[in-house]
Amino acid sequence: MVHMHSPSSPKQSTHVAIGEILRSRISHEKMQAGDRFPTERELAEEFGVARMTVRKALEVLQMEGVVERRRGRTGGTFLRATVPKVEMTRMEGFIPRFRDRNMEVTSLILTADRRQAPEKVTQALEIDAGEPVFYLERLRSVNNIPALIERSFFPANLVPGMLHQDLSGSIYDLLRRRWSLPPVRKWEAIEPGVTSKQEQKLLQVEEELPILRLERRTQVANNRFIEYAEDVLRTDIARVEVYTTAGSRG
Repeated sequence: MVHMHSPSSPKQSTHVAIGEILRSRISHEKMQAGDRFPTERELAEEFGVARMTVRKALEVLQMEGVVERRRGRTGGTFLRATVPKVEMTRMEGFIPRFRDRNMEVTSLILTADRRQAPEKVTQALEIDAGEPVFYLERLRSVNNIPALIERSFFPANLVPGMLHQDLSGSIYDLLRRRWSLPPVRKWEAIEPGVTSKQEQKLLQVEEELPILRLERRTQVANNRFIEYAEDVLRTDIARVEVYTTAGSRG
């Protein structure tokens, strides 16, 4: 039976108490990434609670990135490996951070074409309505695990011939080398989300896996916008960290 009450948290929920006990076990029992937890039924019997309560505790741990839950005959709840941290303060983005950790990164180009810019894109890039853009959609995998979907738009007049270039590597490096347009600043917005059916298929994830949606605008010299992007990142592949420093008050 779970003892929920303590002087510090007299109204602690049962599933929260179970979650804390499981976290403690991970440390005290020196569990390793990939180790399997007891089943919901076994945990429910151990704690003297309903399976729904145990399920809620495990769902919280999953949302926090502590465990992963797999379906099927070999499914269950497993301790998740510590994911690498990626800093939003870096211009180059996520992928170089994986390579820094000797992780293999590959790219699959899903779409690369020239099209008229949708209204949202013209506003983001600050270009005229209907102006042509190059659209690039890529699936980036880390150690053969689909990790990131990148959907980027570039003003066609700034990067002529882009579709004839090798688009499998760093686009920012390509901008520097081919067009002398090094990115100088970027704006990114991050929000949690759920995957569409197409994104689930590309990322090989189930519907309940949390993802992060990142919206980005990248600027080059003379305050020109070179890229507008909408990315989808698996949260079990990387943990995003944002660093800020003290500055003037607004």
